[in-house]
Amino acid sequence: MKKLKSKVAVVRCNSYSQSLVDEQVNKCLELIGGLDRFVNKGDRVLLKVNLLSPEPPEKAITTHPAVVAALIKAVQALGANPIVGDSSGGMMVERSRTNMSLIKTGIKEAAEGLGAEVVNFDTAGVKRIINPRGVEPNPLQIALPVLEADVVISVPKLKTHSAALYTGAIKNMYGAIPGALKMEYHRIAPRPSDFTRILVDIFQVTRPHLAIMDGVLAMEGNGPAAGSPKQLGLILASSDCVALDAVACTCIGLNPQRVSTIKQAEEAGLGQANIADIELVGMRLEDVGTNDFVLPSNAILDKVPSFIGSYLLGLLKGRPVAAEDKCTGCRICVNSCPAGAISFDKMPSVNYQECIDCLCCHELCPEHAFELKQQNPAARSIVKLLKQRKRK
Repeated sequence: MKKLKSKVAVVRCNSYSQSLVDEQVNKCLELIGGLDRFVNKGDRVLLKVNLLSPEPPEKAITTHPAVVAALIKAVQALGANPIVGDSSGGMMVERSRTNMSLIKTGIKEAAEGLGAEVVNFDTAGVKRIINPRGVEPNPLQIALPVLEADVVISVPKLKTHSAALYTGAIKNMYGAIPGALKMEYHRIAPRPSDFTRILVDIFQVTRPHLAIMDGVLAMEGNGPAAGSPKQLGLILASSDCVALDAVACTCIGLNPQRVSTIKQAEEAGLGQANIADIELVGMRLEDVGTNDFVLPSNAILDKVPSFIGSYLLGLLKGRPVAAEDKCTGCRICVNSCPAGAISFDKMPSVNYQECIDCLCCHELCPEHAFELKQQNPAARSIVKLLKQRKRK
């Protein structure tokens, strides 16, 4: 029997004008069969946004409130009840930053202004769910609002990621793990491949019914927080989060098979990542792709020949180094480091023997004080040559 293709809608949206976003979000939903395919009257519909950190929307770190507002109105038009929620990254002396993020991003104001419920996953309780693979962490502790909703919609921001290359609809569901538990999961799986498997486990047990991606103002470079805003002008939608992420990667010139979350989710049977198996509606790939999207600095390591070996590859990898002129002494890096590898004496100092390369410090520092640098001159020279070779 011929395999049915997953459908991904891509539409142009060049600004966050609320009327334009409303129109294009609704167009995206219609292209995949309409929101009423998923939502019934009276349903509790969770909009799982990206609230990584308390930053204003123009920094392109979090889901834009205009996209959230458009979805709230679309849900309410069907007589259903929208709920907006997430758990932010980073800890401030055992205190989460989610409430700050809800306010600073404008999402709380947008949601409450439309009469939608807003929930902080850090304080909403958890339910223990058996890990489908039967390995640690087992059970997985998932925020109750995710499991109690009748419909879950992942509403990610399209961003590159310094450790994972890319973050989208699949990785967005990591926010279903509340508070400091996210740090604990990093400790359980210090190797990148193992941590990716946890991300896919979480995605499997929370499995959104569909995803609407904010790619109007995306993020390039060393995201998901320290990169640069990039005007992309796209909104994407699909009931297959894996397919949506594969298309989003292709739009920015990144091979989806290089992104471990996408590859492992496909291997687990959770969606389609092969572009040939995906039906694109709304726009053609050749009309939406970009050749100048800046990928994370560590993405260059794909160009290193396989015979180099893991030890030398580790030397070439950019490691986090704090810049003295940017650090304000907030110690979020110290409190959020899963490995306890950062000490503080006037400045953060990373013990690279203990560091697990999760790059949480780089991701969560509100001042973006951590830069990714090679630790010896020879490694810096090799990476410079690789970058020059890539440009050619």
